[in-house]
Amino acid sequence: MPTNAIRNPGYQPQFQQYQQQPRQQAQRTWIDLIPMKYADLFPRLLERKLIYTKAPPPVPVKLTARYRPDLFCAFHQGASGHDIDHFFTFQKVVQKLVQKNLIPFEEFEFECVG
Repeated sequence: MPTNAIRNPGYQPQFQQYQQQPRQQAQRTWIDLIPMKYADLFPRLLERKLIYTKAPPPVPVKLTARYRPDLFCAFHQGASGHDIDHFFTFQKVVQKLVQKNLIPFEEFEFECVG
């Protein structure tokens, strides 16, 4: 112990209690399985005017590991980087349409997925 330390016998260190705030988890979106591929469903939803395409996003300057230049997205007007079958945003759009009973799967001829 250093000899030049001054002791105050009445000193009590005051530490703030650190309380960890509970993390707010992002609400997960549940995606129901559909009886066909999203790529097969896409043109049918366009025909019925239930969806519309969006302008392609700009190609990122630094490509991420998920970016796939060999895949193309019909939802993004053929932009490269991902395909529609694995595009979560499109799956969420379809999920909302399913919840509103706006997709008549029984009217569509399709091959079973699975």
